[in-house]
Amino acid sequence: MQACLEFALAMSQAQDQGALGEWLLSTVRAHWQPQGALLALLDVSGRELACQGWLQQASLSLTLAADDFSHPLAFVLNRGQNRTWDSLHGGARIEHEGFRQLLAEAPRHCGLHAMPLLDGAQRPLGVLALLDDGTRLQALNASHMLATLSCLYVRQLALLRELGRSERDRHALQDSLRQMTAEEARQRQQRAARVGQLLGHSQASQRLREQVTQAAGHRLSVLIQGETGSGKEVVARLLHQCSAHASQPFVAINCAAIPENLIESELFGYQKGAFSGAQHSKQGLVAQANGGTLFLDEVGDMPPAMQAKLLRVLESHHFRPLGAEREQHSDFRLVAATHQPLEAHVREGRFRQDLYHRLCQCLIWLAPLRERPEDIAPLSDHFIAEFAHREGRQLGALEPAFLRRLQGYGFPGNVRELKNLLEVACAQTPLGQPIGLAALPGELMSRLGQSVARPQDEYHHIRDLRLAMQEFEASVIAARMRLFGGNRLQVAQSLNLPKRTLDHKCQKLEVR
Repeated sequence: MQACLEFALAMSQAQDQGALGEWLLSTVRAHWQPQGALLALLDVSGRELACQGWLQQASLSLTLAADDFSHPLAFVLNRGQNRTWDSLHGGARIEHEGFRQLLAEAPRHCGLHAMPLLDGAQRPLGVLALLDDGTRLQALNASHMLATLSCLYVRQLALLRELGRSERDRHALQDSLRQMTAEEARQRQQRAARVGQLLGHSQASQRLREQVTQAAGHRLSVLIQGETGSGKEVVARLLHQCSAHASQPFVAINCAAIPENLIESELFGYQKGAFSGAQHSKQGLVAQANGGTLFLDEVGDMPPAMQAKLLRVLESHHFRPLGAEREQHSDFRLVAATHQPLEAHVREGRFRQDLYHRLCQCLIWLAPLRERPEDIAPLSDHFIAEFAHREGRQLGALEPAFLRRLQGYGFPGNVRELKNLLEVACAQTPLGQPIGLAALPGELMSRLGQSVARPQDEYHHIRDLRLAMQEFEASVIAARMRLFGGNRLQVAQSLNLPKRTLDHKCQKLEVR
């Protein structure tokens, strides 16, 4: 029993294929003491035998072709049968130069007994060969002990290989998960960076950034509503850039700018000869948007007949070009925009209710600029910097009086009008000079002046006193934190506040 336990323990301690092979050879040497032994295993390709072993106390290592019958191991491997040669000198046909050199040191009466190593499906794994006197080899073959030992070896080898495959699969899965996690993190960072391009400090702007981030993570149809010039196409493009299909096409069409009789051919395309003048086939915008985003601007102005056809395309993602016999498929994500009050149009029967619900799976509302005057300053800085870069000019900052006048203006044209006003002012401002109201032509200056109800009120842009006080308090604390390098105790003392009160305000106002 003790010998059996020691035998099993020695076999189980082999943790890899090489160690298991050494265990087999050492077991053969200890129990039968042959003059030599070879363990030849097929490599991954199944074309070569990697051999290790010993002969006359000298270690052996060589590689043999699995289908080269100039050595005896190939015969045993391919036939799948045991074979015993009483003598290797004339008894076995050995033409392989490397194998003949290996046997040069063998005694003259040395023979060879080789047996194939087969897995559970009787597929060859390799060959185990013993070199010794022919009489001893015949006795060893008759005892069947070597066959039993080789079966144990093959089963343990299969177990180790299966464990190795499982371990490799686990590592591959971990690597794949790490790559996916890293890619998701990278995409989140890119989305955050892109969404950060939406300028503005107002609550409406913060809410818009949250909505864009959320909508970029799914494929639902998005309807963007807002007044003319509020930036609907900017948001639509940002949605596409933040999505998983950012590398695919972004295809836009203005439904209000195309005549009614041409919208269908623009969207769906047409075949050559479909109508008079169709000299060649044309791919429609729906087909061009395959894999990406189709943006329908001013969808509220779409003719009723096209609304029904668009609804069918949205439900099936199939369409038929004009003059075509077969339908085509396009896997696109729809983003639509309008300044029209679609709900009112639905009630009046001017817009299909089923299409409205299909478009409105995700609704994003852009607040007009007059309702978020605190966004005018960062938008102005951005447009001035953009103009200076484009024109290669050095411009000064926006004069405070000009900024206050802008913040008091109603901006019926929203962000687009603000950009146009500032471009005119920048173009009329001398190099290096601050940008003031005087740079505007008389009619634009008059428009701004008429819109300000109380020009003497420097705080006319404030619409929420509580919010304004919080923003002022946060800016004071943030400036003092920078001054003292983040030391809250010194900041609290400089502001005559208990440190506990300052900590509470920092948490509430999100000041770090």
